[in-house]
Amino acid sequence: MLTTSAGQEDVVDPGRVARGKPVAFEDGVPVYDSGQAPAFLRTKAQLVRVRRKPAPGQRQAAYVYLHWYRTQIALWDPEQSVKMRPLSALQRRQMQARRTCTDCDEVFPVPVWGMCGVCRDREARRQADLRRRTCQDCGTVFRIPAPTSSYGAGMCLACDERLERGRRVAGPLVKRSCRRCLVQLFPLTVWAAMNDREQAMADWHCTPCDREIEQERAEAQRRADRARWDDLGPTIAWAQKILADPDAYAVLDTETTGLTATSRIVEIAVTTASGTVLLDTLLNPGGPIPAASSSIHEITDAMVEGAPTFSEILPRLTEALAGRRIVIYNQEYDTGRLLWELHLHHQAQGTVDFTKHPRYGSPRHAAAQAWLDAQVWEECAMEQYAAFFGDWHDYFGNYTWQELRGGHRALSDTRAVIRLLEEMAAYPSPFDHAQESSAR
Repeated sequence: MLTTSAGQEDVVDPGRVARGKPVAFEDGVPVYDSGQAPAFLRTKAQLVRVRRKPAPGQRQAAYVYLHWYRTQIALWDPEQSVKMRPLSALQRRQMQARRTCTDCDEVFPVPVWGMCGVCRDREARRQADLRRRTCQDCGTVFRIPAPTSSYGAGMCLACDERLERGRRVAGPLVKRSCRRCLVQLFPLTVWAAMNDREQAMADWHCTPCDREIEQERAEAQRRADRARWDDLGPTIAWAQKILADPDAYAVLDTETTGLTATSRIVEIAVTTASGTVLLDTLLNPGGPIPAASSSIHEITDAMVEGAPTFSEILPRLTEALAGRRIVIYNQEYDTGRLLWELHLHHQAQGTVDFTKHPRYGSPRHAAAQAWLDAQVWEECAMEQYAAFFGDWHDYFGNYTWQELRGGHRALSDTRAVIRLLEEMAAYPSPFDHAQESSAR
């Protein structure tokens, strides 16, 4: 309440007074939290409802934050606004149509865009009832829901019987036909004479379809090979290089007492890439072989009791590897076992010249490391074959290593490596077939 100089009291309209203090100002215009702005101010949408709009050049009276997203909404003084142009008769009819239910013709204060909620629910129930009473195969509408057949709900019994007759006729025919082109493979008399096992093992495709399937599979493989040729091509060239001069390469494999850093070698074999055996012997590890390891390579303590030690066969091993490039499946493991055996060999001789292993940091004799460095090591055959095989592992971002499947004996594993080299070297180039097809 305000008092004038004449002593008269002017009553202030509460709706024109802000309900809270501004939280900020933007270009001199106060910004209020939700519910704190003067009540007489209106948003532009509220002005449109009463057919008014902000006057040209009219400035916002305030801003208000929305409660949830803190979005600013401009507020306008309705007394400064101007009237909007009156709606035409067509616009009034269109607005009336949007607010009118097309089913019950009731007019609502807001647009319903078709049917109102009550009519829409009623229509949905009617359509659901109609679907329950309609056969989904022949379309016949019944007075009660269609009975459930052996093929599921929604199909009448007449359609069920018709489909069952067709199944009895077509079922044996499909079994006797090619699964791809449905050409009959076995006459009925021949099929009836076959027992259940023979019918189950019968060919599912005719010869032309088998040929087409094989061609499609081969073409899909060629496309995949061309897509990863940057990885596949070098592995094939690597194997072809080795087999081009097999006597210049040595394939080495070992069997050990375990997988630890101090596991001992119990068998070692070296062959050329052509399969000539250069060294194949059991080794006495100087201690018991664990049962878990024996169960894998089947080498027991009794078998190695009279076998030579690694120190005794070291000259033969050096001679077998001399002048040859060495191929190993899982090279890192086998070279680690060789380094450990060489370390023990030089330690037994009483030398104390130690160096550190470049990977593990553990002390090793410098002579052991020097022997290892004097050899010429080829790329790891396991990594090369993994890239050739192409089983990509998304998690590790690399090709998955494949099992050698050589029988877990040193000599048989070297021969398995040679078979893998031959498989890789003989693999056809996917580009040769593309050139032949274009030439035709």
